[in-house]
Amino acid sequence: MIFALLPVKSPHNAKQRLDGFLSAEQREKLARILYKRTLAALCQAEGIDRVVVVTNDSDVAEHARSSGTLVFEENEQVSHSVSADAACLRAIKLGATTVLLVPIDVPLVTPADFSRLAAAARPGLRAGLIVVPSADGTGTNAMARTPPDVIESRFGPGSCRAHLDQARLKSVPADVLRLPGLMFDIDTPEDVAELLATAHPGDVTTFLRTACASK
Repeated sequence: MIFALLPVKSPHNAKQRLDGFLSAEQREKLARILYKRTLAALCQAEGIDRVVVVTNDSDVAEHARSSGTLVFEENEQVSHSVSADAACLRAIKLGATTVLLVPIDVPLVTPADFSRLAAAARPGLRAGLIVVPSADGTGTNAMARTPPDVIESRFGPGSCRAHLDQARLKSVPADVLRLPGLMFDIDTPEDVAELLATAHPGDVTTFLRTACASK
């Protein structure tokens, strides 16, 4: 079974690199919009057997359950990598043979992107790793892992190479899959400017345009 795991950091503490560009209230609202948009795309994707939201935020958990999504509740959030790996172990106990680890902050993602990632992981369900890099090629925006604990998470600067190196050391087949909708994320004011320059329609763009106009 293929599980999609969506770790959701508490929106109250999200998007810290936009501090000074957006207010704390705006950063929280942006995080919630991104989360809901990404979850909707996941739920519409093909080839995913179960979608799981991993969070310690009660509002996020309530929304996920109302969407028919399984929730792994956390008592605390140490890091994205710790949340992801703990969720992988819980997913294994529920029958997961493959997990897709996906982010919330990808405003251009479509259900087709998630479907392609699931399809790339499914053939034979053999042991393996698929990494979707960040736009600059250094970070990791998404992963498919078979089995779910085939490597450990190393999200952060240089994580793309760190994940691929782990697979190489363990003699695990690994591929890089470039999906534009998953490679663009929002972390910095420059990312916001790039998204607005594209005039891409959607609630994220609308919110950011309004937020920037009020500055």
